[in-house]
Amino acid sequence: MGGLALVLLLAGCGGGPHTTTTPPPTTTSVPPTSVTTTTSAAASSWTTYGGSFSRTSSNPSFPAVTGTPTARWTSPALDGGVYGEPLIFDGQVLVATENDTVYDLSGTTGKVEWSDHLAPPAPAGDLPCGDIEPTVGITSAMVIDPTDNMIYASGETDTNGTVGHEVFGISLATHRVVWSRDVDQPGWTAAAQLQRIGLALSDGHVLVGFGGNAGDCGQYHGWVVGVPETGTGPLLVYQVPTAREGAIWAPAGVTVNAAGDAFVATGNGSAAAGQPFDHGDAVIELSPTLVEMSYFAPSNWAEDNADDGDLGSTSPILLGDGLVFEVGKETTAYLLDAGALGGIGGQVASLDVCDSLGGNAYQAPDVYVVCPDAGEIVQVHIGPGHSMQKGWTWSSPTGGASSPTIAGGVIWTVDLKAQLLYGIDLTTGGTRFSLPLDVGPPEHFATAAVAAGMIVVAGSTAVEAFR
Repeated sequence: MGGLALVLLLAGCGGGPHTTTTPPPTTTSVPPTSVTTTTSAAASSWTTYGGSFSRTSSNPSFPAVTGTPTARWTSPALDGGVYGEPLIFDGQVLVATENDTVYDLSGTTGKVEWSDHLAPPAPAGDLPCGDIEPTVGITSAMVIDPTDNMIYASGETDTNGTVGHEVFGISLATHRVVWSRDVDQPGWTAAAQLQRIGLALSDGHVLVGFGGNAGDCGQYHGWVVGVPETGTGPLLVYQVPTAREGAIWAPAGVTVNAAGDAFVATGNGSAAAGQPFDHGDAVIELSPTLVEMSYFAPSNWAEDNADDGDLGSTSPILLGDGLVFEVGKETTAYLLDAGALGGIGGQVASLDVCDSLGGNAYQAPDVYVVCPDAGEIVQVHIGPGHSMQKGWTWSSPTGGASSPTIAGGVIWTVDLKAQLLYGIDLTTGGTRFSLPLDVGPPEHFATAAVAAGMIVVAGSTAVEAFR
C-alpha cells in the first residue's frame, strides 16, 4: 500500500434554492424494504447503476423475453440530457438531468409525477474543457436507499458564477430535499473536477467519485468522497496520490462488496517510466472509512499513463467468487483476487479483449464486454478455475454499441448515433431485436435499466419504456 490521502472534514449543510413541482395526482410511497449492500436487483427495482453495487448490470429475476418488446410510453420533454442510468423503484422511474433536475416518472404512463430542480447548473463555458453542453449538472447515476426511502444525487452547480459540487438527499415520500452538502475539497479547482461515476452506498455513507472533464485539462485528481446519509457529520475523503490526474470516472460507479469495502479504477496518472508508481491506471480497494487496503496495476502502468490507456474507463465488477474483473482502454482484461488485489503485475489472469469504455455486464459464468469503437459486445467466459477465454462476438448492424444490461435472457445495448436499442441473444450472440428510440440522441455511455417488467432508456430529451 502507498500514497494514502485520508481526510476527515467537517462541513456544514448548504446549497441553493430547490424548486419542487408536483403535478396532481402524486404517487404514494410504500414502506421501504431492507436491502444489503450487494443484493442483486429484485425483479421490481433497480436502485443503483447496474442493479447492484457489484456492478453486474444483470437482473436475473427479470422474466424471460419471448416476444418482441414494444414501446409502452415516452415521457414528456425533460429540461436537459440524462447521462446517468435511470433508476426504477416502487413502480416509478427516476432520472436526473444536466439542468440539475430530478424527475419521478410514472412507470405505467411515463408522465411526470413530480420534479425537483435542485440548483443552477454550471455553464459549460465556465469549465476549462469538456464535452457536455450547454450546462453541466447531474451527470452520474443517482442511488436509492430503500431502507430510508431516500434518493441521493450529485450535481455540479453555479453560485454567482462559481462552479461547485453538491450532494443532495431527497425524500421519496415528500419529494423534498432533506439536506444538501457541499463536497468541494480544499485546494482543488472545482471547475476541473467532474463527478461522472455512479453513486454507491457503504456503511451509512453515499460514495461519490471524481475525475476530470473530457480533454484532461486543468489540475484535477481522482477522489472518493463519503457523505453521511444523514447529511451531517464529517466527510470521508480519499485522494488518488498522483501529482495530477488519476481520474475515477467510469460511469458504472463505485463498486462495493458485502463488507462495505469500495473498489475503484483510475485513469492515467502523471508518473513516467522510471518514476515511482502513482496509482494511475490501477484498481484500488478502500475500507468503509476510505483507507486504502490494496491495489493492482498492470506491469506496463507507466506506458498506459503516457498513452492515455485508462484502465479505469470501466468500473470493477465483483464476480461473487472472490474475483474482480476489470478492463479498460488498453484492451487487456484482468482477473484479480478480491481479497488482495496483487500490486503491480499481480493479476490472477489476463486476456486481450478490446478497448472498453462505460460499463460491462456479468451473468455467471460470462462477462459481456462492450467495445464502443468497434461497435461490438464480446463474451468472456470465466473458468474453469481462474482462467478466461473469449466466446462469441456480436457486431452491431449499425456500427454502434454502448454499455450492456442483461435481462430476460437478452443483452440490451444502445447504438447512440442510430438511436436504436438492440437485444442480443445471451446464448448465441445473435441479434434478436432492433427497437427504434424516441428519446433524442442518447448521451455518452447510455445504458438501459431493467426492472418491474420494463426496459428503460434515457436520452437527450426524454425517457422511454419498453415491455
